[in-house]
Order: sequence, then C-alpha cells, then structure tokens
Amino acid sequence: RASRDALAKALYERLFDHIIFALNGSLAAVGQGSGRGAAAASSAGIGILDIFGFEQFQTNSFEQLCINYANERLQQQFNWDIFKAEQAEYEAEGIEWQAIEFVDNQECLDLIDKKSSMGLLHLLDEECKIQRGTDEKFAQKARQTHAEHKDFDAPKGDQLTFAVKHYAGCVAYLCSGFREKNKDTLHQDLAAVMQQSQAEVVLALFPSEAPERESKRAGKPKAKGSDTMTVGSQFMTQLSSLMRTINATDVHYVRCIKPNTLNKPAIFDMAHSAHQLRCAGVLEAVRISRMAYPNRMPHASFVSRYALLTPSEWQAAHEVDMARARAAAPGDESARALCEGALALVVEDVARYQLGKTKVLFRAFL
Repeated sequence: RASRDALAKALYERLFDHIIFALNGSLAAVGQGSGRGAAAASSAGIGILDIFGFEQFQTNSFEQLCINYANERLQQQFNWDIFKAEQAEYEAEGIEWQAIEFVDNQECLDLIDKKSSMGLLHLLDEECKIQRGTDEKFAQKARQTHAEHKDFDAPKGDQLTFAVKHYAGCVAYLCSGFREKNKDTLHQDLAAVMQQSQAEVVLALFPSEAPERESKRAGKPKAKGSDTMTVGSQFMTQLSSLMRTINATDVHYVRCIKPNTLNKPAIFDMAHSAHQLRCAGVLEAVRISRMAYPNRMPHASFVSRYALLTPSEWQAAHEVDMARARAAAPGDESARALCEGALALVVEDVARYQLGKTKVLFRAFL
C-alpha cells in the first residue's frame, strides 16, 4: 500500500511539474524576439501564489503540519511587508515616528524548522533514518525536546499527540503515519516499470537513470537529489526558495474571506468573517497602520480637495498658487508651502498630522 501511494504521489507531482514547465515554456516563446526588449521581457513576469489558509480538522496529520508551517512562514512575511512598508514610507517622507511593535512568530517557526534546536521536522527526519524508528518514539522525542517551548503543548491523555500554537491558533497533531508520510520514497523497481511504458508522457515523467549508473561505474559520488530527501526536507527547501523569490519581487496580497460556512449567497456571518481576518493577520496589519499615520495624501491633492474649507480671503490671495499647485510634481516646494498654510487653517490640532516631503500624513479618525 505504501508503494502504491508513493507511486501515485510521484505521478501527480511529476505531471504537475511537467504541465507547469510546458505552460511557462509556451509563455516564454510568445515573448521571444531580439534586442534589449526581448531580454527585458524574458526577465519580467507575474507569479500567483494560491494557498489555503491554516488547516485544523478533527484529526490533523503530517500534511496539515506542512501546510500550517507554510502559512506560518507566509504570515511572517506578510507582517514584515506591512511593517517595512510603513517604516519605509515614514523614512522617505522624513517625518518623526516611533517604532511599531507587532506580533512576530519566529519562535513558532523555530519550533518547526530550526536545525540547531532540532525542530519538529528535523526530529522527524532523524527518526526516519533509524531502522527501528517509530511514530511513538518521534512523539516522545518531540515532547522531551520541546517540553519547555512556549508554542509547544503535549496533551497528557494521548502520548501520540502534540500541539503547536500557531499564529492562527493551537492545532493538535496525531503522529500516526508521520514517518511513512515523511519518507514517501519511490522504489527504484517501480520507477523502472514506469520507464518501460509505451506512453511518451510517462517516459518524460520518469527519465532513464543511465547517466547516474554511469557515474557510479566511474566511481563518482552520487549527488544528494530530491529523490533521496524526505518530504519534510524537500518542503523546507522549496519553501526557502519560495521566500527568496517573494523577497525579490514586488508583492501584493489578496485575502479571500468566506462570508459563511453554509456556502450560500446573501448570508454574512460577522463572527466567522472576523475570525478569518484575525487568523489571516489583517486585523494586526490594520492595527500597525493605525498606530501611526494611516491616511496620507500628496500636497497638491490636499490643496485641490480641501482648500475650499479655508477662508475665502485666503483662497482669493492664493488663487494663482493653487492653480499652479494642482499641476505640481511630487515634492514641489511651492505646493508643500501652500499645503502647510492650508493645514494651519483647516486642522486645529497640529499633533493630528505631519507634513512630509511629498505628502501630508494624518492620524486615524481625522
């Protein structure tokens, strides 16, 4: 049964990759050409990462741990992006601001993937290398190693279960089957059978291992490939690669919220929706934004929109300047001075805003 499942998963994974590579190849071929434009087009792209949120079922296994680990890492990236975006905006505008504290889930991530402290996935890999290793021994080692960790919990009633206090909530994991799912190795005999297939697609999915056999005959050491790695190790490696890609790109987030659990239209469950927003970190992002200056507007836009609130005498005296400010470039000194004068007349409490180099920034509820 384990061999059957491993073959099914290998087929799915390789076919999925095969389709993605074919699609990317076709898209790249569309933009082929010559010159600098072609080089720029080949280096540019738009990627979409579609991922489920945190999973918590009645029984949670190795799959849920991997999915929740990925969500935990992406949640940290989301928090950092929001924080760094706020910090960069304030620094660019040259305004005074205080450091913002936000929830950092690094300790929970260390519990799962930090090698030096034998995170859960590394503990599992170690147990998989032991010939007489068992799920029970893995659960016992996890309890002993991380008993004092603030994000780890071990229910006394079930020795095969441990719990991780994720960003979105505490999830209990049943260790039964962890070792087998983590090894998930495809036997070479099954791969050899697939290589005898008459279907071209199957042959493409399972290429011949002749080069590897030749390297063995020549006495060359075998490189550590993904086929020899555990599922957990592959997952950590691929997630690290994904995070490097995300950090090298301009990221935009889209949060999808289910309005109700009945899958019916025109029903909005406020508590259910608020829970999703909280788990997704949206409420934390709003809190970070509101702590400083969440509303901001270019100098020219403020003058154009709110100059009518100033006394008519001031408007008449600055009519020419206002017309010039509406077309001014960001950072124009005359537009900034005009904006400063209008603010002094429109907003009584000067602590409610700050005038930046290109924008005026307002505190919440102004």
